[in-house]
Amino acid sequence: MSKRVMCNKCEYPHKTCVCSAVSQIKNKIEVIVLQDKNEVSNAKNTARLVALCLTDISIIKSDDIARLTQLENSCLSDPRSFALFFPCNNSRAFEHHFPNLQNNNLGTSTAVKHLLFVDATWRKAKRLYFSHEWLQSLPSFHFNEQLEGMYRIRKTSINNGISTLEAVAYVVSKTDDIPSTPLYDLFEKMQSFWPSN
Repeated sequence: MSKRVMCNKCEYPHKTCVCSAVSQIKNKIEVIVLQDKNEVSNAKNTARLVALCLTDISIIKSDDIARLTQLENSCLSDPRSFALFFPCNNSRAFEHHFPNLQNNNLGTSTAVKHLLFVDATWRKAKRLYFSHEWLQSLPSFHFNEQLEGMYRIRKTSINNGISTLEAVAYVVSKTDDIPSTPLYDLFEKMQSFWPSN
């Protein structure tokens, strides 16, 4: 059996290559995605699409101990420079606080320099969050607005669940005041190769 020929850039098979829909977005605040190790090989994961668009992004896999430790140390040394997007008991409504996270506040002592997202199924995202106390020490935010998820090809176990790409697109459109259309266009391109559930 012959192996599928993969695109070197997007890492999808050539027949489902999404590169024609890639447009780069110059984000001003770094996006960090903490990705569950099982999402890495999932062809439907959207973090890889985000990485194709944003110019300032890091994806840290949950089993990459060295980089995870580095992230932990950074979070513990300066937690106020991070904004974690994860709904929990002490999370605040992003819509009420995003002006304080915007790039024009960078350079102040309370500047947010990193937007942190967890990329996993909801069950595994909760496990990641509760197994790392340093994540729980970060300022965290949830979305008050009921966002309509456009992830047709993958199901979620929670109401109004959205993909990592949709969460990132929503946040950077407000904090960095940049259009999120390129992210959604790429998202649609990827989904066009899959049958809807």
